[in-house]
Parts: sequence; C-alpha cells; structure tokens
Amino acid sequence: MPGLIAVFGEKDDTVELDPLIEKVEFRGTCREIETDSDSCCMGVLDGSDDINSDMHMVALDGYMAIPEEKKLLQGSDGEKRFSSLIEDEGPSFFNNIEGEFTLAYSDNNGTRLVARDPLGIKPLYYTEKKGTLYIAPEIKALLGLKSKIREVPPGSYLDKRRGWVKYYNLPKLISNNRLTLDQATEKLRHLLSLAVEERIAGVEKLGVFLSGGLDSSVIAVLAAGLREKPINTYTVGVKGSSDIEYAALVAEKIGSNHKVYTYDIDEMIDIIPDVIYHLESFDCAYVRSAIPNYIAARQAAADGREVMLTGEGSDEMFAGYSYLKEIGSEAEIEAELEDIFKGLSRTGLQRVDRMNSAHGLDCRVPFLKPGLLKLVQQFPMNWKLHEVDGKAIDKWILRQAFTDELGSKVAWRDKQQFDQGSGSADMLTSIAEETISDDEYNAEREKAPVPVRNKEELYYYRIFRKHYPESVLSLVGRWSKTS
Repeated sequence: MPGLIAVFGEKDDTVELDPLIEKVEFRGTCREIETDSDSCCMGVLDGSDDINSDMHMVALDGYMAIPEEKKLLQGSDGEKRFSSLIEDEGPSFFNNIEGEFTLAYSDNNGTRLVARDPLGIKPLYYTEKKGTLYIAPEIKALLGLKSKIREVPPGSYLDKRRGWVKYYNLPKLISNNRLTLDQATEKLRHLLSLAVEERIAGVEKLGVFLSGGLDSSVIAVLAAGLREKPINTYTVGVKGSSDIEYAALVAEKIGSNHKVYTYDIDEMIDIIPDVIYHLESFDCAYVRSAIPNYIAARQAAADGREVMLTGEGSDEMFAGYSYLKEIGSEAEIEAELEDIFKGLSRTGLQRVDRMNSAHGLDCRVPFLKPGLLKLVQQFPMNWKLHEVDGKAIDKWILRQAFTDELGSKVAWRDKQQFDQGSGSADMLTSIAEETISDDEYNAEREKAPVPVRNKEELYYYRIFRKHYPESVLSLVGRWSKTS
C-alpha cells in the first residue's frame, strides 16, 4: 500500500522528505508534490508520475468516495478536486466522505491539514520536533527523529488551531431494527458489491487473496462478476492445508487464474525476521497470521499485481470470531466487538497494510465501507450469531446471502484464522518451545516492560526489540485472546 509523507515546518524553516522516504522506500517511488515554500513538503509513495499543477498543495494517498455524487477522488485529478471542495466546504467536507485514504494539504493562506480515513485502513503516524510536524505511514520512518511517535487517530483531521478533530465515529448498534431479513440481505449484497466496485475502479493489475474462507470467497465472487476477463486469485499454505482445498473450489467456480504456493517450516523461520520488521509488532496472533499474508503478497507482487482485495473486516462486522460464541450475553458480545473495532487500525488492518506494503502492493478492504458498516450495525445479533440445531453459527446472514454463488461447502465452512487454515500455527508454537527454555522464558518475561504471554511471543519479541525501542511499545496493538 503506498503511503503519505509530509513535513510541515515553521515559516522560515527548510525541510525535506528524503530522511523519511529512505526508511519506507519499499512501499513505492515517491511522487513529490510541488510546493511554494521551503517549510512545507509532501509526497505519495505510489510510483505515479502524475503532476498536480494546482495552486493548492495536496498529497492524497489512496482514494476518497463521495457517496452522494458516486464519484471517486484519486491521483492528481482527485487532489485537484479535493482542493476545490475543501475551499468551498471547509473541513465539514469530511462529514460525508468514505474511502481508504490519508492526505496532507496546504494553501497560500497558511492553511495546513492532515487527515485519515474513517476506519484507519490507511496507516499514518506523526511526531513533532522543534516546531516541525513529521507525517509518515510507518513507525520506522520516524524513529531517527528520536521524538515521541503517535498514531493519527482514524476518522480524524488535524486543524491548526483545534488539534485533532474527530469527524467519524463508529455507528452504534441499533436494537430495534426495522428491516426484514429479505430487505437486509438485499441491501447487504448491494452495498458489498458497490464496495468492491469502488475499490477496483480503474485498476488494471488486480488480484484477490483467496483463502477459501467465507470472507475472501465472497470478495472473489463479487470481483469476478464485475470483470469481463478472469481475475487473478492467490492462495498460500503448507502442503495439505484446508485453505488450499477450499480455495480451489471457489477458483474453479468463478473461473479465476488461480495461483497456489506452498511453504514449509524452514521458509517460515527464514522470513520471520522480515515479517516482524515490516509488521512493527511482536503480538503472537498477528505475527502468526502475518506470515502467510507476507508470502501471499510476495507471490502476488512477483506475478505483476499492483492492487489486491482482501476479506478483512468481516469478522468484526458479523461476529465471526469463535470465542464470541462463549460469551454469555448479547450486551457483552456487542461491547467486545466495539473494543475490537477501536483497535483495528493497530491490529488486523496494520497487518494487511504492512505485509502488502513490504512488496509494494496496495491492498483494499471492501467489507469496511462505512455505509455497509452502518447497515450491518442495524442487524440484530441473532442474524450474526444464529443458533441452528443447538449450534451457534457465526456470520449467519452473510453465509445466507452468498450460498448460491459459493455453494454450501464453502459458504458454511467453519471459521478458521488465516494461520490455522494455512496450516502454520502449530509449527510455530513447536519451534518456540524447542528454542526457549522455561527458565529463559520466566526470566525474560519478568524483565519485559509489556506482557509477553508465551514462549512463541517471546521469540517474536526478541526480534522486534532488535529494530524498535521501548518507546514505541505503546503503539503495538495486542490481541486479547493470545493464549
């Protein structure tokens, strides 16, 4: 996924982007935006040679969608359009915006603005030093400044006078839903199809990560239906893993150009240091799932893809995590889902971004279209976790909505995390057990400034600390269910 780089200095300062770009140049070649001041510079790591000749200075990473106008703002044309909209409407423009984006803006009147998309799909961090504001898509780009690094809050923009202003809040669950099941299913299908259509508009070198699970299979089916030519799908896993079996069923059904890559424990061990460096995390659950993500992205990039689609976000929307079935009350489930969503930009979305960006890919997330999320938040919980013959079925309404296209075997497949379906989870646990003794684990766990919850996590933590100082540990998202 490309990335936004920007530096805003004091009036008479001279600033430059190069020190930040050097640390994240793997994301893409920087398209620098022309500015009329040495105290301001910005660019997008998208490899494009577009030129923004507008009098306003705008760097837009990703795309913005204006639902009412059914228009997408992207590239230099999108930057010009944004300039006119922000001039006409001011920051209230953000109240009606969707998309996956980060942006920086400046004009001749001294206005300076930084913004991030509603759910934090695109990453953004900042730090300040001697009156200069530095903006980057990854923590590593800002480490050399030796100043406290913070995450730009999702759904926020920076106003020079007011600080960070929240323009988007997660829609609340509505208990008295007025939709019938048939109406809800129809709207769900329409909005999800629209989300896929928005994310592939104008994309030539498209690919879809296909694990054979419900979420990625739904996205693959929708993408295939919107393209005249066969789409390209990618699956990875250890030999004999269930993901490979189920993905093959979907690929055959939609007629995709399907690529499968198998790996073993030796390859996993070899790439773990690179995975952790790019992931900027040591959390056990996220490193585990990042490994197959990293391999899949590497294969897609080698095959010439530039933009990928993923099924990320569905579990949070449709109560897809298995442990939610063990929670007693509906109110507790709702509270848990809200907490997961609040941390998503530092967990699942960070994994998606970093593993794809490591290979210069832009990965887009159709399920996290805000309009779709607003709809799903109106669904009663028993449309998400639905009891059938005494068994709780997760993502029930989504399964119902796409059974015809997917077939029953795929649509009603039990939920598996990416590391489980790809077959890597047990192997990684065994390696950590063999590498770290009980005495080592107990001693290092006591000294660590953050919880290190098992030997596998300590294995990852050791690698993480070779690259990242203690000062950034507060930015590491944690999955509460790591054993």
